[in-house]
Amino acid sequence: MSVKTLNKTTESQDSTSPNLCIRLLMEEIDDLRKPSFWKAVVAEFLGCFFLLIFAVGAGLHEEGTRGHGSVHNILASGFTIAVLISVFLTVSGAHVNPAVSIGFAVNRQISFVRFIFYSIAQAGGSVAGTALLKAITPASKIGNLGLVLPAKHVTAEQALYTEIIITFFLLFAIFALIDKDRNDVKGSIPFMVGLVVCVNIFYGSNTSGAAMNPIRAFGPAVITGNLQQHWIYWAGPLIGGAAGAFVYDKIFSVASSNSGIKSCCLGSESYEAVKTSDDPIMVPTDHNHEEKMPLASSMHDISTV
Repeated sequence: MSVKTLNKTTESQDSTSPNLCIRLLMEEIDDLRKPSFWKAVVAEFLGCFFLLIFAVGAGLHEEGTRGHGSVHNILASGFTIAVLISVFLTVSGAHVNPAVSIGFAVNRQISFVRFIFYSIAQAGGSVAGTALLKAITPASKIGNLGLVLPAKHVTAEQALYTEIIITFFLLFAIFALIDKDRNDVKGSIPFMVGLVVCVNIFYGSNTSGAAMNPIRAFGPAVITGNLQQHWIYWAGPLIGGAAGAFVYDKIFSVASSNSGIKSCCLGSESYEAVKTSDDPIMVPTDHNHEEKMPLASSMHDISTV
């Protein structure tokens, strides 16, 4: 091949391949401009607001009494998650958890700007929900207001590893359940995600407290002013969530068996932002195939604690 031909080929490739950084930036800006973006952000605020009221409130009891059993509290958390997913799924993807949001972000199913705004809204909803719960609860029932801390004799490292493991499993399970190429998943996906949450709490409640959601720990920590070892409940879930989502999507998903693990970081297409009634995404092409709504990005392709 001559130098002239080679230069021509290179120029052609440059002209047809947009600059990656510019393309990614434009995708982020484009998502920010969508009317449905801000509706989704408000939905995440409300979802976390209700999550803290119901999940934490269900465990409060009169001081000096034995209180509710562990099964009561665990089922309350799982059922709350299942209900919130069902309610907010078509609006924001019903993440109500930064660990879920980062999982969809690393797999490019939502934009990173959406992940940032979701996380801010989720944190705000967590604090607002906890503050309201404290205001409407008799002082004799407030106790530690659902504060999440490592159990007695559990080190910070052990609690961190527990949070990584259970959040890894949570996101791995979510992506497995919403894998659009699977046809064997039957029943309610929100309910199944709620069951995963219950299983994780059964395991981790006596170790790390089983937050698997920074927001579940954030509200009570802020309102009570106790931020001791709070970093565990951000680092653990975010690491575990990102890893669990990435590993399933790139290695274990049905599509990965056909495409391998090529384009692991960026994929071959742009991210799919959350679609709502303003941006319809569920356009059935096969009436014999029932679409599964994603818990985080789009139901055509994707939440939780």
